[in-house]
Amino acid sequence: MKVLAFPFAGGNKYSFNFLKSYLNPKIRLEVFEYAGRGNRVSEKPIDSLDSIVNDLWPNTLNFIKEEPYIIFGHSMGGLVAFLMCHKIQKNGLKKPSKLIISGRKAPQTKREEKIWNYPSEQFWKELINLGGIPKEIQNEATLRDFFEPIIRADFKAVEEFFFQRKDLLDIPIEVLYGDKECKNKKDFLDWSQETTNEVNFYIFKGNHFFIHDYAQDIANHFI
Repeated sequence: MKVLAFPFAGGNKYSFNFLKSYLNPKIRLEVFEYAGRGNRVSEKPIDSLDSIVNDLWPNTLNFIKEEPYIIFGHSMGGLVAFLMCHKIQKNGLKKPSKLIISGRKAPQTKREEKIWNYPSEQFWKELINLGGIPKEIQNEATLRDFFEPIIRADFKAVEEFFFQRKDLLDIPIEVLYGDKECKNKKDFLDWSQETTNEVNFYIFKGNHFFIHDYAQDIANHFI
């Protein structure tokens, strides 16, 4: 079984390494690399979700030809995973056995504020409050300067995304989220509107990056 994993904003192909030691030996975790980071650092970051999906499409095709697979995404990666499932289904290809969306509200949820174009100091304050920013980046101006355009592009992709529902997925969905990031439970429950198949919800104690505290639980969903 393969798990195709899409990282959160600012993430890279190493973002889910903390899960590897908890995985069933039969599970292969394939984490995608967005443009502008890791081994694609020389490329310009992409600031549109649809363009991100199109960019990752050729690699996706390489992974879904034979054995069963699951698609997983956290935060921004949840939306990328969702849109990728639509593209797979639209093209009549073999669908994942399930879609796992972590820390991501339903696509129809409207975001009142857009932080991607905040001034630098305010932008970083919001990111740090959200969690997931390593201390070495928080405390080092050179690293912040390097990562800022990458993270801004990711946030722009999410915050400027305009969702128009066309067809429903026919794929089971599992929705995982932290109780402290859930101001309005309906924002997560609305994922039930996006598939004709079953939808199950799992609440964890913690903030947006609860996944780091529940590595074994997350890995258990990859079956």
